[in-house]
Amino acid sequence: MNGRFQPGNHLQVQRPSLYYHHGIYVSDDRVIQFGSGVSLVNKRSVGINAVPLEDFERGGTATAVRHGYESWFSGWHPPADESWKMVERAEFLLKLQPRLPYNLIGHNCEIVANMCVSGGWTESYQARKYFTVRTVTGAALMLWIASRRRAKLPIPAWVFPVVVAGVLASVAVKFTYDDQIRRFWIEIRDDWQAHERILAEDPRNGQTRYRR
Repeated sequence: MNGRFQPGNHLQVQRPSLYYHHGIYVSDDRVIQFGSGVSLVNKRSVGINAVPLEDFERGGTATAVRHGYESWFSGWHPPADESWKMVERAEFLLKLQPRLPYNLIGHNCEIVANMCVSGGWTESYQARKYFTVRTVTGAALMLWIASRRRAKLPIPAWVFPVVVAGVLASVAVKFTYDDQIRRFWIEIRDDWQAHERILAEDPRNGQTRYRR
C-alpha cells in the first residue's frame, strides 16, 4: 500500500476531456473500474476490470470521493458503507461482468462506483450537474425573454430554435439517464440482491476491516 488510499476508497481522476473517471481502490495493484478505454469512443467495448493504480490514474492524480453530504448543485450524496462491503461489491461486479454496454450518460463508471459505495445508489453526479446547469440556464433565458417582452423589445430570431433544441436535448438526456439505469437494474437485480443478502449475514458487519 502506498499510504494514499485505503481499500474500499471510491476514487476519481480527471481525464483530459474534462470528465472524471471513477473506480474502487483495492490495492496499488488493483483498482476496479468500468469503461477503461483511452477515449470515450471505445469505452463501450470495455467492461468492468481491475488495473494497477498507476494505470487508473494514467498521468493524472486520483483523489478519494467524499460521501455523506447534501449539495445544492448535485443533490444528496449518501454515506459510504463499510469499506469491506465496497470491496466485496466491486469484486462481485468484476466477476459478474454485466452485459449492458458503457453509456456516458446513464451507465457509466461513476454509477457503478456509487453502487459499490452505497449498496444501490445508482446516480452519476456529473450527469446531475448537467441537469442543474441546464435548468439554471433555461430559467435565465426565460427571464431574459420575459424582460424583453415587458420592455416591448423584439425577440431575436435565434431564440426560438435555441429554446426548442435545449428542451429536446434535456428530454433526450433525462430519458437516456433513466432508461440506462433501469436496464442495468433489470439485468443484475436478482444477482445483486442475492449478493446483498450474503453481505448482510457476514460476521464482519459492524466491524472495521479496513480504515478509510
